[in-house]
Amino acid sequence: MKGIAFVYDPDGYWVELVPRNAGAVKEASEHNFSQTMLRIKDPMKSVAFYQAFGLKVLTEKHFDSFSLYFMVSQTVPDGTKAGELFQPVLELTHNHGTETDKDFRHLNGNEEGRQGFGHIGFLVDDVYAACDALRPLGYGFRKVHFI
Repeated sequence: MKGIAFVYDPDGYWVELVPRNAGAVKEASEHNFSQTMLRIKDPMKSVAFYQAFGLKVLTEKHFDSFSLYFMVSQTVPDGTKAGELFQPVLELTHNHGTETDKDFRHLNGNEEGRQGFGHIGFLVDDVYAACDALRPLGYGFRKVHFI
């Protein structure tokens, strides 16, 4: 995952910075609230729950140990890419196997050794310029990946 950064907010929660897709609509701000990420136990149940609120799955991404479900309002046209939206998406992250783990529990992302297990995200025109603007504020970065 190159070209992204994670920075701590004043309370130690992670904020993810992701580059906006080329040609995406940009409103008055150079940065727009892009996403909230929630860790889920069972994607079948969670996706259905948020669909009942009028959201739909815009994109699914499946990896060896986890899957991502990006959900948006029903009004977003099919085929739209998340990086082209100005409105936020709900990112549901499922670690494979948790749906059958009776001891699985949600963590808030700030427990020792568990940092970064949830975040909010902002789309920006230039991840590195956004990082440079945040550094003088004194907040630490978890990572900044170079393309």
